Parts: sequence; structure tokens; C-alpha cells
Amino acid sequence: MNEVKLRREISVPHGVLLLVGTVVGAGAFILIGPLAGQTGPGLWVVFLIAAIPAVFVAVVFAQLGTAFPVTGATYVSISRVLSPALGIVVVWCTILGIFLFTLPMMAYGFAMYLRAMIPVAVIPTAIGILIFFVILNIVGIKWMMWFQSVSTLIAIVVLLAFGVGGAFFANPVYQTPLFPLGFRAVVLAIVPAYCLYTALNAITELAGETKNPRRNIPLILFISLGLLTLIYVSISYSLTGLMSWEGLGEAEGAVAVAAGKFLPSPLATYLVGIAALMAAATTINAALTFISRDVLVLSRDLVFPAAFGRVHRRFATPVRAIVFLGGVSVAGFLLAGVSAEEFVLRCATLTSYVFMLMALLACVAMFLLPRRFPRRYEEATFKLRGRWLTFFTIGGAVLFGALIIGGCIGDPLSGVYLVILILTGLVYYFGRKRQLRRKGISIEDRLKKIEEL
Repeated sequence: MNEVKLRREISVPHGVLLLVGTVVGAGAFILIGPLAGQTGPGLWVVFLIAAIPAVFVAVVFAQLGTAFPVTGATYVSISRVLSPALGIVVVWCTILGIFLFTLPMMAYGFAMYLRAMIPVAVIPTAIGILIFFVILNIVGIKWMMWFQSVSTLIAIVVLLAFGVGGAFFANPVYQTPLFPLGFRAVVLAIVPAYCLYTALNAITELAGETKNPRRNIPLILFISLGLLTLIYVSISYSLTGLMSWEGLGEAEGAVAVAAGKFLPSPLATYLVGIAALMAAATTINAALTFISRDVLVLSRDLVFPAAFGRVHRRFATPVRAIVFLGGVSVAGFLLAGVSAEEFVLRCATLTSYVFMLMALLACVAMFLLPRRFPRRYEEATFKLRGRWLTFFTIGGAVLFGALIIGGCIGDPLSGVYLVILILTGLVYYFGRKRQLRRKGISIEDRLKKIEEL
């Protein structure tokens, strides 16, 4: 029987909207207020600084995506170039980090903004939206892609309108001094701020469903990064010019409250509310799409049960992987004990750590790529050479390592959570390896192959 394959449906415009919608998410609406309260009026400077590691991610993953134009490219590259254990641990941390923390945060943000427009119960609404997107992802990549594109366009238009329009009404009194809490507050804010740039690598997970991936993945990455930086800098500048930074830290739905300073209050509430709903929806939607492909690849490698590796004959989607991830997200609410600002910042910080760890390992893998897989390196249409290779790979690994260590020193509890994720991933890997060895199957031998899915 012929195995069902995934379809190449994603073009550059769809890829940019898919990626920007994934990265922006409800975090742009629910995280910036608490960050302003933690940092002060200079939050826009923090986002410029947080864009620096994002540049390293875009460059390294542009090479990764063209060297490994296959589904689940991040996991495939790290597991083949570095080691199976590291590849599996990074996906394990990503799955649990995103679906236990990030998606519950996004669904919570969705329900919170919906409640501002109509009376709803927050937790049941958040769980309901997760179930809806599980179903949408099951019925096909094309339906998911069109929903993502339309929703992202709405969110981008509203965010840029707020960023540009609000700047004309900014009050200079609110914007001085830039950093009233000192430089330490700036450093601590960089990690959660970087959360709003995380998942830039997500398009590489869909390389097997992207049209002409060797050409289009770098284009999608760099266009998306430029657009994201413009959005974050403009809205954080306007936000801190329309309200005091202390008030932003305490306000629920800070963007909507600030928009009411230069727009009629009901209009501001509904415009920002709708955009926030769309932004949260796009992140939930795309995360299910991207990470389900990682689960698919790990299942084909027998790291996860083989049942998760089946593609539905009619819908051409990994149905069981999608349902599994949706279930993990619902369980995330039980672990989170939703507690507003602390919950949001904790989720953002841990998400940043997970993606920084992924980027660190990807940097090392890309540095070693020319020696371990010379043919793939030469076939990559975007590749770093000489000093640039060293700068972006070794330099990137040092940068991300320093950010993780510095962040853990400043926020030890989030560091403990990250260590727990890594250790449980290692325990799972070695337990699964032992289980398969008893059946005469070697994970190491299976992970020497690179197959298109």
C-alpha cells in the first residue's frame, strides 16, 4: 500500500502570513502591557535589542531550511548532524513548552479579549477554541492556510494602525525617563520580549509542504522578521506614549485601553479585541500545524508511537498527532492555574528559553554541517561561508547560551522548569531506546536516514 504524503501548498505570501501570524499571536496584546510595567517607557528599545538574536535565528534557519528541505527540518538536522538524543530533547521541550504553556496562554488571551466584548466564561472558552483549531487542522492544510492568512492580515492592519496612529498622540511626559527601573530591568525584559520573536524557525518545519523550499524559505524568514520588528517597535512606542508605564503594568487589555485614548472607546475596544482574537487564533492554529509535523517525523523514526506517524488518506494531515497536541494543551490549563500577569510572563519566559535552546543547537549543527554533510551544505541555496559561518553559528550559540544562563539567574524558577523539560526528555529518549532495542530496533540506525514525508 502506498504511503500518503503531505502536499506542497505553501507559497511565499502564504508563508509570510503563516509565520507572522504564528509569531505575533495574542502575546502582542497581552504581554506588552506587563512588560511595560516591568521595564518602563523604553520598551521599544528592548524590542530592538530582542530583535538581535532573532536575526541570528533567521540567518541560521534560512541555511537549515535549504539544506534540509524536509518536514520537521529542525529536528531532522539536529538529530542527524549532532545526536539523536539532542534532536529528540529539543522537540520534547518544544512540544511541552508550547502546548503546556504557550498555547494555554494564547487561548487565555483569546478568551480574555472575547470577554471584553461579550460575557463568556474564560476557561471553557479557551478550551473550546483549542478544540476548534484541532478540527480545522485536521480537515487540511489549505483550509488552515486561508484562515491563517485572512486572520493575520486583520491583526497586522490593526497593530500597525495602532502603532502609527498612536504615535501622533503620544505624550512625551509618559516617555521619560526611558528606563526608570534601571538597566537590570531592561536585561530581565529581553528574554520575555524575545518570546514575541520566537517560532521564526517554524516555517522550516513545513519545508516539506512549501513550494520550492530552497528558494522560498529564506525569503519568508527575512520578510517576516522585518515586518515583526516594525510591528513591535511601533506599538510599544505608541503604547508607552499613551499611558504611564505603571498603569500599563496593571491594565487588563492594555492595548485596547491605550487605543481608547485616541479613538472612541467602544470602537477601540472592538477593533483591538477583534485583532487580538485573530492574533491568538493564528498562533494556536499554526502551532498545531507546525508541531504536529515534528510529532509526525518522530513517529516515523519510531521515537513516538508509530500510530502518530499516519497521514489521513482523505485530508492528507497527521490527524492523530494533531489530536494528541490538542489534548496536551487542554492539560496545560490544569497545570497553569491561570493567574493573569504572573502566568503570562512565566509562560513567555519559558517559551523563550525553549526556543533559545533550539536555536543554540541549530547553530552548532549548522557550524558542523559542511564537515558532516558536505553534499547538503553545497546544495543549500542559502549558505554561510568562512567567517560569516563562524559568526552566525558559534556567535549565535554563545549568544543564546548567555541569554539562557543570564535569564535563569534572574528568574531561577523558570530555569528549573526548563531543566525539568530537558531531563524528562532525556528519560523518555533512553527509555524508548531501551524498549526498541529489545525488539531488535536501533534508533541510531533509523536516524541516519533523511526521508521526505
